[in-house]
Amino acid sequence: MKTNSIISILAVLILATACTKTIEFSGKETESIPVLISQAEADSTLNVRLTYSRFFLNDSPFKIIDNASFHAELNGTPISPNFTHVNQGLYNSDLTLRENDTLTLRVIVPDKGELTAGCRIPTRPQISDFTLIPEVRIDTYPDYQHPEIIYSNIEGKVKFKFQLHDPAGQNNCYMIRAYLVDAKLKSKHFLNLQVTDNIIFDANTTDDYFDLDITTDYSRGSQVLFTDDRINGHDHTISGSIPYLSYETGHETLFLEITSLSRDTYLHTVTKENQRSGSSILGFLSEPVRIHSNVQGGIGILGAKASINLQLDINTSDTTTRR
Repeated sequence: MKTNSIISILAVLILATACTKTIEFSGKETESIPVLISQAEADSTLNVRLTYSRFFLNDSPFKIIDNASFHAELNGTPISPNFTHVNQGLYNSDLTLRENDTLTLRVIVPDKGELTAGCRIPTRPQISDFTLIPEVRIDTYPDYQHPEIIYSNIEGKVKFKFQLHDPAGQNNCYMIRAYLVDAKLKSKHFLNLQVTDNIIFDANTTDDYFDLDITTDYSRGSQVLFTDDRINGHDHTISGSIPYLSYETGHETLFLEITSLSRDTYLHTVTKENQRSGSSILGFLSEPVRIHSNVQGGIGILGAKASINLQLDINTSDTTTRR
């Protein structure tokens, strides 16, 4: 009955759309404000992108900010990192952040004032007992010019599991991704994966601030997201799989990335995905979702994350190396 109702609604909407005419917008265009986007990562230099927002009916390129100045505090102490504008509003710095570092960033934009945002770099996830279970077909063949070099073409499915040791007394957020790295093309291709867990996904783990339902929608896809709301301070077994895999060793390398996210990064990622796709079959009719921002004086995100990257060798399933 519910399916029939949805089909009826869609049919009415299609007919209504076909009969409507374009109505010019006559309201007032909102003023552009500065946008700061940055994801700080443990043991990496900090990059920041600065642009201006644009009106939702405006499809012109985002206007960049290339004349900003920066001030920062690291663990409560003022510092003077160098920020260099590269292009398209992207600034590279010489500031390298470590686990548990606390950063406050102040950005002065001429004629617009000051943007302020802060973050703390989380500690990397603590895991053990990682197990890889390949269900793949492996075809081997020698290199054409160097027969002593043997390549493998791998196709199929890969299961994995590990123990996650969640710290007590903290609100921790996590992300799992699988990806292939092509060393020759210097590219990274993210793969679909799935994690099945009745405790962390089947519970109604809503965020009070946004009242978002973070359930099975985030247990699959190119990024699996979850919190420690129901496993706080405990060791918990995470089981998942890469449902379809096809690559050639010697040209591509397979990795599994397990990441601790700051709460701001988690909320920004979740709300951005909800805004992009909607939360139901009628996603284009869903209520607008406000994307999470922690930037004062503008909008955007100064997030933080810390990752471990496990290189997965399908030929020797018990062997993993960190990257």
